[in-house]
Amino acid sequence: MRGLSILVLAVLVVFGCRKDSLNKDGHESLSDWIKFSKNSRCIYRVDSIAFRRDNPLPDTFSFEYMEIVDTVFFDNVNEPAARMKIVTRKDSLDFWQFRRMYYAKTTEAFYERIEDNIRLLKISFPPAEDVLWNLNSRNNLPPVMLSYQNLYEPYQGEFMKSDTTLTVVGKEINNALEKYKYLEVYGKGIGLMYREKTEMLKQGNNWDGYKRTQKLVYAD
Repeated sequence: MRGLSILVLAVLVVFGCRKDSLNKDGHESLSDWIKFSKNSRCIYRVDSIAFRRDNPLPDTFSFEYMEIVDTVFFDNVNEPAARMKIVTRKDSLDFWQFRRMYYAKTTEAFYERIEDNIRLLKISFPPAEDVLWNLNSRNNLPPVMLSYQNLYEPYQGEFMKSDTTLTVVGKEINNALEKYKYLEVYGKGIGLMYREKTEMLKQGNNWDGYKRTQKLVYAD
């Protein structure tokens, strides 16, 4: 069972730009999907259902989540990176509240997210149906193996759409004792458009864990 603490990071996100680019040999690169532009924003709607072992009834809540590119720089190995700011609010009538900062970077082979000194490999590049990688290969958390499905297919979200996407998935578990799901959809020139994460364990007669969806509402 992958530790529930991993899911604290799941409210994580990533985004790209509105401009495609090719690398020197004419092939696409991660900059087609992920690019850091200072002050760029992505706003998501998050819907969550929390299950607790001591309560047979789940708690449901929703909020808006925004990521802002705070600082753009090249790191000590000369790879593009960004300092990202996360703010949240209950709804469009509420004020944004600062939550935390994290770092993100792209290499030739991976999109990486670094939060609380935990490095996650969110995207492996170049994409292919037979590619398999470990989200946690650069930290001490249990392995989470990821792969692609529905490569370069269009995606119609509730609020936004994309003609070309990458869908990243983990191995799904759905039985009487454990439920696990990891799914992220990235739009070309847009970034993360949709995330669905479930991690639950049966504790006695009740479930413990949560289900969460994150939908892109706006990006600039």
